[in-house]
Amino acid sequence: MMKKILLFTSIILVGFSNCSKEENLEAKTEANEKINEQIIQSNGSTFKTSNTFVHPGTVLTQTQMQYAYNQAIAGVEPYSTSFTNFQTKYSAFLSPTYTSHAHTQVGRNLYKNDYENDAMAVFVNGVMWNMTGTSRYADKAIELLDSWSSTLTSIQYPDNDWQLCVGYGMHFMVYGADMIYNYTNFTPAKKQNAISMFNIMYNCMTNYATQYGLAVPFVRDGWPSWGSSQGKFLMAFGVFSQNLTMYNLGENYFKKTAADGADVGTIQTAFLNSGQPLEAARDQYYVQLGLASFLEAAQISYNQGSTSLYDSRSGVIGKAIEYTAKYNLGNSVTWTSWTPDTSIWGVTYPVTSISSNNRGLFRPIWYMAYNYYHNYRGMNMPYTLQVINNNSIEGTTSTITDQVGYGSLFFNNTTQTIVSPSYNWSGIY
Repeated sequence: MMKKILLFTSIILVGFSNCSKEENLEAKTEANEKINEQIIQSNGSTFKTSNTFVHPGTVLTQTQMQYAYNQAIAGVEPYSTSFTNFQTKYSAFLSPTYTSHAHTQVGRNLYKNDYENDAMAVFVNGVMWNMTGTSRYADKAIELLDSWSSTLTSIQYPDNDWQLCVGYGMHFMVYGADMIYNYTNFTPAKKQNAISMFNIMYNCMTNYATQYGLAVPFVRDGWPSWGSSQGKFLMAFGVFSQNLTMYNLGENYFKKTAADGADVGTIQTAFLNSGQPLEAARDQYYVQLGLASFLEAAQISYNQGSTSLYDSRSGVIGKAIEYTAKYNLGNSVTWTSWTPDTSIWGVTYPVTSISSNNRGLFRPIWYMAYNYYHNYRGMNMPYTLQVINNNSIEGTTSTITDQVGYGSLFFNNTTQTIVSPSYNWSGIY
C-alpha cells in the first residue's frame, strides 16, 4: 500500500515546483486513475469507490445548514441565539463592503491574519447563501476566490509551519468554495481557477514528501494535529475538485492514524484503544486542535455517505473526545506510557504522563462529536455533555480558522433516528 501511495505522489509531482501555481492543470490523468484503482483494490470497500461527490459536502451539507436555519428563524433555542451570534461574530465578513486581502505569497508567519480572515469570509458567506438563498453571499464568496486565485502564486516554503498555513487556515477557502459549488455564477472556469490555487497548497505536500522520502505527503516528525490538518485538507480538496484519488489519499491518513495506527509511513497511532490521545502528553488545548481535524475529516466522510471514520476502531475518535472532556473537567483518567515508532517534536521517550498545560480550556469542537455519537449512534457521552452544558464553547478561538465552531447551530440535530453501532464503550478511561 505504501509503495502505491508513494507512486501516486511521484506522478502528481510531474509539472510542479516550489509550491507554486501550476501552468497546465489536468483534472485527471490515466496514471492517476490507475493508482486510484490500485488503492481501492488493496483496501476493498473501506475506501470511497465512486467519483460522484455531494456538494456542498465537506464539513456541512445543504441539508444540515437548512435544518439549522429553519430552526433558528422559527425561534427554537439554542439555534436562534447561536445563529444571531454567528452573524454578529462575522458581521464584517458578511458585509457587502468587505474586500479581499490577497497576496502573491502567504505563510504561517506571512500575512497570517489576511488569509485567515479571507478564508473564513469565503466560508461564512457560503454558509449564508445555503441558508438564505441570497445571491449576494455567494457572489461575495466568488469575488474573494477570484481575487485570491488571480493573485496567489506560492506558499512560503520551506517553512516549518507551512502545514499549519494550509491545514489550519486556507483550508476554509476549500470549504467555502464547495459551499457555492452549485451556484450558477460559479462557472466551470472559476471553479478551475480555484482548483489551480488549491493545487499551490497541495504542491507543498508533494514537494515535502519527496524531500523527506515520505510515503504519504504529511509530516515527517510532529504531533498528530499536524498530519491530521493535511488529511482533512486533502479530503476537502478531493470533494471540491471531484478527485477521488486525492480524497482517498486524505482519508487514508485517518484510517491509518485512527483505525490502524500508522503515521508518516511507519507505525504510529493518534489514539490508544482506551481513547487516550497521544497529543494529551503535549498540551490540552493542542489535543483539541488535533481532535477538531479528525472530527472534520470524519464529518466529511459522513457527508459523502460513509460512517467508516467516525466508527473506526469502535468509535475511537468519540472515545478520545470523552477522555479529553473527562480530564479537562478536572477528573482523573487512566494513562498508558508509550514510545512512538517515529519521532514526535518536543517529546522525551517514553511518554509517562498526561500534560496539565491549558487544562480546562475548551475549544468549540464538542457538538460535532456529540451530534454523531450521541444523537445518531445513541452512545452515552456524559463528560462531553457536561462540557457542552457548562462552558462557553460556541465561538471561535484566537485563530479563527482552527475549527468550525457554532456547533449548537450546525451540529445539533436532535431529531435523528438512532442507529446503534456494533460497538460499546464500557470499561474505558
